[in-house]
Amino acid sequence: LVKTMVGHAGEVTGLVVTGGGILWSGGVDGTVRLWDVASGECKYLISRDTPATPGAGGQLPPPQPAPQAQNQQGGQNQQQGQPPSGVGHTAAITELLSFESPHGNYILTSSLDATVKAWDASNGTCLHSESNGGAVTSMALTADLKGNPLLLVGLSQGDIMMRSILQTPNAPAFCLLLKLSSRFLQCGHTGPVKCLRTGPGNTFYSAGGDGRVCVWQVTGDLGL
Repeated sequence: LVKTMVGHAGEVTGLVVTGGGILWSGGVDGTVRLWDVASGECKYLISRDTPATPGAGGQLPPPQPAPQAQNQQGGQNQQQGQPPSGVGHTAAITELLSFESPHGNYILTSSLDATVKAWDASNGTCLHSESNGGAVTSMALTADLKGNPLLLVGLSQGDIMMRSILQTPNAPAFCLLLKLSSRFLQCGHTGPVKCLRTGPGNTFYSAGGDGRVCVWQVTGDLGL
């Protein structure tokens, strides 16, 4: 064992290593933490109370140590019933993904608060937050037939959302392209989508709490 990094209150649900020796982690406490791999120090903490820096487009404040006390939703001294005022998630984080593009490197996080958030991997700026109409239980990256990157979002009710990631002339970033639901299709999941994985030939796989594994394939023009 080389090092142990302690800070999350409860289960850690996702890890991503980025350039510059930074480790991103997310957990059921609703927080995202950025760790210096060399020192093991928590350099940034993103919670439901983390304010955006005025005029910085959501950039985080200077590095801060982990708080001494924190509730399971990642809030610090959060009053019951008071709406969150920060840029972070308000419920357990379920997945972290790294996304690289010619425009920059990003971290995508999903949560049981129904949102997917996009962060600048270099400085922790929250660039986008998208609601999905239900608790997000899994994510994966894939592409359409033209090579445009797509985000797959699995929900607790069994639906799979297919979204664009980058803005195109025909669609804004994170535009909803398709919704795969067993309520409208004669296939799919009737329980939480626990896992999503990309396969060859524009296929992807989904595993559900209903005991099913489904194989899907991206076909046709999605309008991007």
